[in-house]
Amino acid sequence: MLKGGIKVSKNVKSTLVFALVFSLVIAFHAHANPRVLELKVQDAVAIAFESSLDFQIATLDWQAAQAKLDRARIVGDEEMLKEAETEWEKAEEVYEDKRQGLRDEIRTSYQRLLESEAMVENARIAKERAERQLSMDENKYRAGLLSTLDIERAQNSLFDAEHRHEKAIIDLETQSMQFNHTLGLPLDQQVVLTERLFLDFVLFTASLETCYDLALALDPGTLTARENLKKAHEAVLVSQSPFTPRVELEQALTDEEKATIRLQQAEKALFFRIRGDYYALLEQVHSLEMAERNIKLERQTLLAEESKYQAGILSNAQIVAQQEKLASLEEQYSADLSLYTQARIKLLQTIGKYEELGEGHEN
Repeated sequence: MLKGGIKVSKNVKSTLVFALVFSLVIAFHAHANPRVLELKVQDAVAIAFESSLDFQIATLDWQAAQAKLDRARIVGDEEMLKEAETEWEKAEEVYEDKRQGLRDEIRTSYQRLLESEAMVENARIAKERAERQLSMDENKYRAGLLSTLDIERAQNSLFDAEHRHEKAIIDLETQSMQFNHTLGLPLDQQVVLTERLFLDFVLFTASLETCYDLALALDPGTLTARENLKKAHEAVLVSQSPFTPRVELEQALTDEEKATIRLQQAEKALFFRIRGDYYALLEQVHSLEMAERNIKLERQTLLAEESKYQAGILSNAQIVAQQEKLASLEEQYSADLSLYTQARIKLLQTIGKYEELGEGHEN
C-alpha cells in the first residue's frame, strides 16, 4: 500500500517550455485585439453558466419548479404543496448535477485545448529540425558528399514533418471550436488560455485509503444505498408496533437486511473502482517518467550524432532516423501526458478535491 501518495518527477520539461513563450505572444495579440478573450478556468466556467444552451435548459426547468412551489405556498393546499416540493427537489438535484457536470466538462475541455497547443509546438520544432537537416544535406550534396537518395530521404522526412504540423494545427482549430461550443460562444471566437498548470506533472499527495474515504462521502451509488438502508430501518421501527401484523415486521426486517447487503455491495464496488483508478494513475506516472528519461537520452544521442555527421562519420540515414525517432517520442509523450492529466482530474473530481485542480478552480 502506498503511504506517501503519488509523486511525479519534473526532470524533463523542455518539450513544454514553449508554453510561456506561446502565452506571452498570444497575450500581446489579445491586448491588441479586443475580440480576443483571455480566460482562466474559472472565467470559462462563469461564461458557460451564462451561455451554455444545455445549462440554460436545466436553469429554466429549475426556475419553473421554483415558481410552482411558490404558487403552492401561496395557495396553501397541502397536497399541492407536497407535489410541488417533490418536483422542486428533483429539479434542484438535476440543476446541481448539470452545474457540476458543466464545471467538470469545462476543466477537461480547457486542458485538452492546452494540450493541442503543445502538440502544435512539438510538431513545429520537429519540422524545423527536418528543415535544418535538409538544408545541411543540400549543401553537402552540392559539395559532392551526398547522393540524390540522401536528399530524397531528407525531403521525405521534411514532407512528413510538415504534414504532422499541419494536422496539429487543424486539430487545434477543431479543439478550439469545441471549447467555444461548450462555453456557448461563437465557434470563431478567439480565446487565450492563461492557466498553464495542466501542461505539467502535478504532485498527487492523497493515499489510496484517503481517496476511498473521500469518495465514500460523495459516491451517488453508495449514498443511495445508505439512504435506502436508513428508510428500511425506519420501516422496521414502525413495524415493531404491537398494532402491526407480524408479517409486516418480517417483511420490514427482510428489506432491512437486503438494504444492508446492497450498501456493502456498493461500498465494495466503489473500493475496487477507486483502487483501479488509483493504480492505473500510478502506472501512467511510471510510463511518463520512463518517457522523460528516453526523450532526454534521445536528445543527447541526436546532439552526439549531429556532431559525428558534420565530421562525416555518420550517414544521412542515421541522422534522419534519429530525428524522426525523437519527434515520435515527443509526440507520444504529449499524448500520454494528456491521458494522465485527464485521469488525474477524473480521480480528483471523484473524491471532491477540486482545490487541487489549480488556483481559481471553484467547486
